[in-house]
Amino acid sequence: MKLYNVFLSPFAARCRIQIYAKNLPIELVDPPGGLHSASYDAITPIGKVPCLDADGFVLPESELICEYLEDLFPEPSLRPASPEDRARTRLVSRLCDLYLNPPMSVLFGQLNPNSRDENLASEKAKEVRMALALLDHYVESDGLVVGNKLSLGDCALMPMLFFVVTLGAPMGLGATPLGEYPNLAAAWAHAGNDTILSKVAHEMGAALAKMQRG
Repeated sequence: MKLYNVFLSPFAARCRIQIYAKNLPIELVDPPGGLHSASYDAITPIGKVPCLDADGFVLPESELICEYLEDLFPEPSLRPASPEDRARTRLVSRLCDLYLNPPMSVLFGQLNPNSRDENLASEKAKEVRMALALLDHYVESDGLVVGNKLSLGDCALMPMLFFVVTLGAPMGLGATPLGEYPNLAAAWAHAGNDTILSKVAHEMGAALAKMQRG
């Protein structure tokens, strides 16, 4: 079993957190030929990472991969016990995917001050702050989504917070982009003290540094 992976991708990072937390026998591999290459498109026509190859069953999309792996390897569970808490983890995942990631992706393309569209960057920064406020409402004060235990919601949240914290200032989110969101600030602090979450944050940081070096 293998996961096609790019270390900087927040969606691949979501799956890696789960893989490490459950100690799953899944090999991390680069997309053959790179993203959107003919070789990789032959594996997954979506052309993005992550993509799971479960001994011939090929599944794209990080949220579906995580749910599938929970079904396949139920212990230790990253799904909370109660239906309400499970719904909350899914809600956080949806907020990350639908409300936070889209404007963050635009801002990622506006990092160069020489080519930045200031009006567009300002508009998307406002959208990011709105998404952060929503997420802050649904994350508990200890920094975990539910139940004082790592869940699929945390797998989705931490990689997005990495970009908010690491690139927030050049994106126009201020020097302390989580300053107005105490629960998210607690989540980032928790990630720094958690073996698995900090490992993935370090992987993303190394990949970002490599990209910036060119």
